[in-house]
Amino acid sequence: MSVTRTIPYLTIPSTSLKRGFYIGFDTDTLTTTNELGTQTIDAMAHQHHTSFLFNANELYVNEDPENGGRPPRVNENGRWVPPVYRDGFLPQAPGRMFRWNNGRIEYAGSNYQWFGGQGLTYPNNETLQHYSSTTLFWCNEFTQFQMMEADATTIDIATSDFPYNRWYPLTFRYERTLSRVSASVEEQYLAGRDGAWIAQLGLQAYRHRRNRPTEGLAGNLATIVALVAFSCTDDDTLYNVLINNLAWRGQLRVYDAEHGRRPERGVVSNIYLDPENPNGSTYDALRHLEWTDGPIIY
Repeated sequence: MSVTRTIPYLTIPSTSLKRGFYIGFDTDTLTTTNELGTQTIDAMAHQHHTSFLFNANELYVNEDPENGGRPPRVNENGRWVPPVYRDGFLPQAPGRMFRWNNGRIEYAGSNYQWFGGQGLTYPNNETLQHYSSTTLFWCNEFTQFQMMEADATTIDIATSDFPYNRWYPLTFRYERTLSRVSASVEEQYLAGRDGAWIAQLGLQAYRHRRNRPTEGLAGNLATIVALVAFSCTDDDTLYNVLINNLAWRGQLRVYDAEHGRRPERGVVSNIYLDPENPNGSTYDALRHLEWTDGPIIY
């Protein structure tokens, strides 16, 4: 029987090994070959890590009809709510691209940018594979957050089909004491009350009514990124918090930065597959991260 294992840039000739083994190295697989054929299994020491790229763009409203905008909207209580037509928005201000890599946050570098509604990688101007987007607004202290799981600047919500025909409050799905955030799911409160991350993300009003522990937050990745963006005033502060202060390493540490939950502020957050990790950054892997794995923030 011969066993082949490959690690990049290293090959050991079979003549240098006992019992006729031939070994090469690959970070992904362990291949065993014998007279009956070949079988490939994952090498436990080199399991794929999960990663994705993300950014958070500033979104401003256009409420001036003389400038092609729409008059402000209010709800039944006379409080401001986000636009339902795309001409109610001004162009987005692009945010930097970051990489989430097994719970660690890195600056993706200037070769990754958002431009014209797409994530791009330079110098080849290749389009990144889009996974998801969330548009999130902080309306006011009464209405709090309103969201939709799409880039609201690309559709007319008023004439769209479900589920893109309205704005939604933040809602959650429980797995014991873990909260998975999304639009239009079962619970309007978090699964628990404690955890410094709750106040850091401005979710005090969403605390569970009972004094229950909380394991953390998971669910829609773009929504989680948008909530983190709202904990900072702008993209420069977000960069400082994530990269210089290393504030998000699974655990969201308390950081001394003014929050950005200003009335009528909007953010569009985008999630992209990581082209530098083709095996560990797939649609299935990110779906598993959102809805099967443990907390993304705690």
